[in-house]
Parts: sequence; C-alpha cells; structure tokens
Amino acid sequence: MPPDDHTATEPGSSPHRKESSQHRTFGNARVSHEQFRLAYAAEHVYLASLLLHALFLVLFFWLNIRELYLFNVFSLAAFSLALYLNRNGRHNLALWLAYLEVMLHASLAIWLLGWNSGFYYYMMAIGPMLFINPGRPLLEKLLLSAVPVILLIMLYSQSLRGSPLYYLNLDIIHLLHLGNLVATVALVAYLAHYYSKGVNDSARQLQKLTEAYEQLATYDSLTRLLNRHAMTQAIEDEVSRFRRDDKPFVLALGDIDDFKQINDRFGHHAGDVLLKEIASRMQQRLRRHDVISRWGGEEFLILLADVSLTEAESVLNELRKYLAEPVRIKNLDHRVTITFGAAQYSDERGIDQTIQAADRAMYRGKTAGKNRVILDRCEPE
Repeated sequence: MPPDDHTATEPGSSPHRKESSQHRTFGNARVSHEQFRLAYAAEHVYLASLLLHALFLVLFFWLNIRELYLFNVFSLAAFSLALYLNRNGRHNLALWLAYLEVMLHASLAIWLLGWNSGFYYYMMAIGPMLFINPGRPLLEKLLLSAVPVILLIMLYSQSLRGSPLYYLNLDIIHLLHLGNLVATVALVAYLAHYYSKGVNDSARQLQKLTEAYEQLATYDSLTRLLNRHAMTQAIEDEVSRFRRDDKPFVLALGDIDDFKQINDRFGHHAGDVLLKEIASRMQQRLRRHDVISRWGGEEFLILLADVSLTEAESVLNELRKYLAEPVRIKNLDHRVTITFGAAQYSDERGIDQTIQAADRAMYRGKTAGKNRVILDRCEPE
C-alpha cells in the first residue's frame, strides 16, 4: 500500500506542526521541509546563544570589562531578534544577524582578552551553521566561511605582535578557554547530529517514495490486485518455470456480468465498491500460489498454476459460485455473477494467444447465457 503521509516532528517542536509532505509550519510561517530543518536547528542554536551570552554578561560585569558586558547586551538583543525572525519565516536574515554577532563578538573578545581566551573557537563553528542552510548557493557559503578564516589569521598575527588590553588571572583565562572550547564542541556536535539525522530522514523519505512508486507500478489502485504490467511479468515468470519443470498452468479471464447496469443504476461509486468486493473474494478463495490481476475495466485475469484445464474448470466453478453470493450495494443485496473463459498455456501458442483464447472462450460463455466457465480445448491437456 502507498505509505501514509505522516511524519513525526522533532521532539520538543511544539510550535511546529506538519502541513503536508512538502510544507510544514514553523512558528508563524509555512516553510518547505528543508527550511524547516534549518529553522529548527537554528532555533536551538539561538536559544543556546542567549543562555551563553547571559552568562558572558554576568562574567564580564564581574570582571569589570565594560566593552564586553555592554557588547553582550547587544548580543542578547541580536539573538532575541534572530529568534523572532526565525519563527516568522525570515531564516536567512536571522542567520545573517547571528553570523555578524559571532564575527564581531569573537573579534572584540580576542582583541581585548588575547588569543588564549579561546573565543576564536566560535569563528570556527560558524561554518557548519552556514552549510546546513539549503537555500543559499555554494559560492556564497564558501565566501562567508572564508571571512572568519581571514579574521582568525589577522587576529592571531596581531596577538603575536602585541598584548591584550586586559590582563586577567591565568586561571580565569584557562577557564574561559576551556568553557569556550566545550561550548563550541557541543554546538558542532549538535549540528553534526542534526545533519546526520536529516540525511537519515531524507533516506527514509526516499525509501517510502520508492515503495510508493513501486506500488503504483505494480498494483491496481482500486482493487489492490496486480495491474496489467505486473501480471504480464508474473506470467512470464511462470512460463520460465513451465519450461524448466514442465508443470502446466492455465490462464482464465473473468468478466462481471451486466456490470454496466450496476454503474448506470447505482453510479460509478457502486461499481467501484463491487469491483473491490469481487477482488477481495477472489483473493480469499483462490490458492496462495495462484495470481490474480485486474486486466481492465471489470475484467480479471487469473493464473492458475500446476493445474490441467479440467482441474482449472473445477477451481473456477467453485470460485464462480462463491462470487455469486449477494453483494450489498446502496443498502440492498445484489447477486452478481461472473463468466470465465480459460485456456491452457503452451509454447506453441505463447502468452498473447493464450490470453486471446481465454477471451474468446469467455465471450462464448456470455453468448451462452453468462455465469459459467467455458474452456478453450484447442490445446491438449
């Protein structure tokens, strides 16, 4: 059966709900699946950045580094705005704002506190965030990733020639360095995990789509029986087995009697209900190794394996009687009959001519009064 259109949202994504297989709602905006992944990851990064900069604000206020605690007020405002923009569909603008804040904050901190403070780690982490954005061209991502590299080279060179403006206790510098390293590793690890999860989700979606297309290529959408193409393949496989094991098989073509009257009287929906019911009964009654298909309209082609023509006649008559049990349509019980024509396969005749022979036998049954099984006896049993 085609896969259901249900995909679980990421845990903790209460403001985000699924709209369709192509679009989802994130915050107040309807976005594509790829944009949803970016927005979801970015929201967690922005929330973590708010917490981190709140800690920096307290730390730099305590250390009396005025430039940095004032800048962290700007940082809190910047990430709050980025969070708002992200939830309102302005994902790229939010990302630009976060990018600008990281570049300025890290550069200022390195200039004031020195290279050993470890703020350069955040510049290294901005690259992965840029590359999970599916909506920007590769060249733009490469150029934006080159900016922090150039800045890092300049800042490192400056640190070799000069001294930081603020001299902090060595233990504090070590703690700052370690804290910045841990925060950056955690961020990159989260982005790597989320990217990997996105790849796995995409692979699962591709698998579901592949299965759905295979279903469409194999099964009739109404009756869930094999379609004409798949049935032809099944018959060809049986022919190969026939040539290898020399075991006979019979092709039977069945046509529902007076089906047009059902459609004309009760409508096409009633006709669809009848076709599904007949298909279901055939599947219940026939053997597991028999193959059933909807050949076209109200016609069904059946492959009866390992039987002679006489044995097939017995099987088809039992099936015909079973199918004649009343079917409920529009709250009324209707006795619906079916006429079968059957022909035994031989290499001399081939597949197409065997089906044509079964078709001719079926129409002889229609002419003879319907609701019967007619055999084509041109081939010896």
